[in-house]
Amino acid sequence: MIDTENSVQINDGLTQTSADGACLSFDAKYGIMFCAYMPGKQGGYGESRGRIALSCFPASQPHNIRFVDIASGDDVYCDNILGLGEGKVRVFYEKNSLADGDHPYCFKDYDFLTGSLSGEGTVMLKNEDGTLVPLTLSAQFDYLEKRGLFDHKYVRTEQIGCCGFFKADDGYTYGAAVNYYSEVILYRSLDNASTVEFFAVFPEPAQYEFEYRFLNGKLYAIYRTDSEKDAIRLVSSSDFGKTWSVPVSIKNSIQCRPRMLVYRGHILTAYNCFNNDTEYRPAIQQGRSEVRICLGENSDPEKNDLLLRLHSKYGIVNISLSEVLGDLYMAYSTSVLALEYQNGNPLVIGKDAIRYLKLGYLP
Repeated sequence: MIDTENSVQINDGLTQTSADGACLSFDAKYGIMFCAYMPGKQGGYGESRGRIALSCFPASQPHNIRFVDIASGDDVYCDNILGLGEGKVRVFYEKNSLADGDHPYCFKDYDFLTGSLSGEGTVMLKNEDGTLVPLTLSAQFDYLEKRGLFDHKYVRTEQIGCCGFFKADDGYTYGAAVNYYSEVILYRSLDNASTVEFFAVFPEPAQYEFEYRFLNGKLYAIYRTDSEKDAIRLVSSSDFGKTWSVPVSIKNSIQCRPRMLVYRGHILTAYNCFNNDTEYRPAIQQGRSEVRICLGENSDPEKNDLLLRLHSKYGIVNISLSEVLGDLYMAYSTSVLALEYQNGNPLVIGKDAIRYLKLGYLP
């Protein structure tokens, strides 16, 4: 097991008292790592709904950081990121996420070379009849209900951005619409997700997060459920999402954001597992102190190779992974922000900072 004591804080710790939702993207031409996240100063759980920020730094020199404000106000929330190449990155976010009804899903492009930020765009959905409409909660639920799927709900937030974008060999950018608790709609785009089209549905509810990748003509996915025990599950599809295998729960996994990559020609998964070493700490940190990274395409997660176990007594929450020349890098939120006290001891813990760590080449 490796401790995370050598990690580096990459959010602005001077003007921000909390941060969450790290999303990494690497620009290979210029060697720049981008990390989108939600900073805040409010006394809440740590999931700020007031700003979306971006940290930019050389992947191997995280102490040399440029901080960029992407969006603020209008209850912005749920960041996501997509590398565009040539030193550019696209950052996605929701607006008015606490309001009832539909929430605009927006984006801005940042150019590292010029330091310029584009105007705000809105993600559009190309319907089956060819018409364009904003990608909203109503559009998602309408698509699901036309297919006889009604097991979805939301708590005043869409959570559209909780599936990491990725580019595949076929030229498409892929993502998914994931909500508080809903069936998942997979979508793709030929214009860097400014316009998307639905192509498949995972017909069982996922909570907040669903990640997937393609390998050797097969689709692999990892997702979070609302289960209190063995919360993370693996599933696959051999026909581009038309039919799915029976989901398999990962033993001892807990409710936190799982991730998936194609690494060294195999499927790599990363997820939180409960660790007894932190039983004495506040509830938010119990179990969110250990991350396991595994490699393999086996339908039985117990048969995949365990590459690494990461541990931090301060919490490893909502991780993001990126590969640079075979080396893995990780960003994550910590859980050390004391929001409420009882008898001088922390009672409620929020998310404090975004940390960055080189994991290296995992054999």
